[in-house]
Amino acid sequence: MRTHLILAAILFASIFAIVRGAAPRQGPSPAAGGKGWIALFNGRDLKGWHLREPEGINGWKVVDGVYINQPPSTDIQTDAEYYDFQLHVEFKVHEGGSGNSGVYMRDKYEIQILDSYGKPPSDSGCGALYKRLAPSVNAAKPAGQWQTFDITFIGQRLTVIHNGQKIHDNVQTGPVGTGAASTRPDGPGPLRLQGDHDAVSFRNILIRPLSKTEATKLLQQIEAENRRPQSEPGKQRP
Repeated sequence: MRTHLILAAILFASIFAIVRGAAPRQGPSPAAGGKGWIALFNGRDLKGWHLREPEGINGWKVVDGVYINQPPSTDIQTDAEYYDFQLHVEFKVHEGGSGNSGVYMRDKYEIQILDSYGKPPSDSGCGALYKRLAPSVNAAKPAGQWQTFDITFIGQRLTVIHNGQKIHDNVQTGPVGTGAASTRPDGPGPLRLQGDHDAVSFRNILIRPLSKTEATKLLQQIEAENRRPQSEPGKQRP
């Protein structure tokens, strides 16, 4: 009897593992999670965020934990401000439009969101540091599919991984903002999601603020990695 119970348990565990492995993963990437990570969406409302324009139209709503912006609307930004950090963002552009949106860091630097699937990389395409640096490769998925940005921003050094592909490799952003940047000087600022263009959805936005010590150590690791011989085609250098 004991042997039968053990075999049944093993069989159940195997079936569970197969089913679990077959299901699409809905959560954040393995890079985003654990100690120090903060979830910026609570899955219910916009607590922790506010409209960039207090008198603007609020086209944001939450449906089944997904934050959906439907124009006419305006940008939202975090109540808290950040300087050095790692950031994970999941987004989906909707079919039938250009998908124009963006993720602003420190209220100054925009990583562009756009329906750019199948197009050559450009400084206004998805993943671009808007109108300043084109992504090294176009990693965009078709409209209607969830996509990810995993971002490391330390000082003026920026690394962006789009859907698992590194598209900005420790590049220099410069002191001046991009796109609809605020005029604030270099320093901490809110995270902003652009909402005044096209329909777009977001979920699983997490941030890991970095202390000065953590930021310095991580940047040294990134720079050491970049000094190693590389064989990847199209690797982007700062």
